[in-house]
Amino acid sequence: MAAQPTCFDVAVVGAGPAGCAAALALAQTGQAVLLLEKATLPRYKTCGGGVLARAFKLLAPNLESVVECRFRSVALNFLGDNLNFVATRPQPMVYMTMRADLDCRLARAAQQAGVQLVEACQVKQVHVQADRVELVSDRGSYRAKFVVAADGVHSTIAKAAGWPELPALAPALEYELYPAAGQDFARFSQMPRFDFNTIDAGYAWVFPKRGHLSVGILSTQRVCPELRIKLAEYLCQLGLEQVGKLERHGYLIPLAPRRGPLARGRVLLAGDAAGLVDPVTAEGISHAILSGQLAATALTEGRLEVQQVGRIYQSLLEEHILRELRAARVLARLLYHHPRIRQTAFCLQGQRLCDFVAGVIMGECGYREALAQPSNYFKFLGWKGVSP
Repeated sequence: MAAQPTCFDVAVVGAGPAGCAAALALAQTGQAVLLLEKATLPRYKTCGGGVLARAFKLLAPNLESVVECRFRSVALNFLGDNLNFVATRPQPMVYMTMRADLDCRLARAAQQAGVQLVEACQVKQVHVQADRVELVSDRGSYRAKFVVAADGVHSTIAKAAGWPELPALAPALEYELYPAAGQDFARFSQMPRFDFNTIDAGYAWVFPKRGHLSVGILSTQRVCPELRIKLAEYLCQLGLEQVGKLERHGYLIPLAPRRGPLARGRVLLAGDAAGLVDPVTAEGISHAILSGQLAATALTEGRLEVQQVGRIYQSLLEEHILRELRAARVLARLLYHHPRIRQTAFCLQGQRLCDFVAGVIMGECGYREALAQPSNYFKFLGWKGVSP
């Protein structure tokens, strides 16, 4: 007779920032935690790898080894319009990493805290029962009182637990690019850059790494068949046509949370599986880490009681993430779908807008502050006669 699987307090599926943050925080409170990862670590993860300051401060300490470079300045350009801005802070705004190294380091930190990590373990089926959840994988079956689903945009767990599909997805294409000429790398190694007017309803970027560039493009329109063409045009604009080595990767970025509460019975969604991505910057690591930590808080404070855990988790998400995302979506619509308003705003108040977003990146302020007073809209547009 086959041995029955061990029953853990919490099983976490997905060893990205959300899953590792949840697993580590739970282990630190004495919970019995299982962390399942479908690949063998380290594994490549399609992502720009830029960890914003607001996210970096949430991470476990001793991560300097995975930081390839750090930047105190970020450039924002509107190509063809002669609008160029640079936002600078005294402390680093962005820490550049390769996600393979970052995720592996986070998973090892969780493992060292007592988490049982199982790699190369693809979850095939999920059975939610009254008193537990059973996960059937190609490595065997596992039982837990709760599951934190941190298994990405195409979450197997979310689908099995009955959540609808993510309502908004942004297609993105990224190249890990090794310039053939050293001077080409040097030209783009000073700071990250974001470039508008490269594609409708989106932007392109260049993230300098230790020895290469991560160059990509995204559209906030769900279907965009021209990504490869637009990215090729962008490389031509930048003069990056001479390439020694090129690795292509495509992926989808969720721009809105799944509908309904993000805790359903014994299953909690976190990170990309929940759709907790900043729709202004399309950056998801910050909310991935935070949502994982909030899931751990809810499970601990709720004493693994279903109704308590669900109530606490949804309340914490609302307070710390969901309200902010609703405000961000208002601003994202203006930024990506109303080009004339965007053009006017940046012509009149571009540096101020960039400094505001820099404050969000640093964790100094949030998008809700921009919407708290209607007069802020008029101030950004430079209109006079509006009382503060």
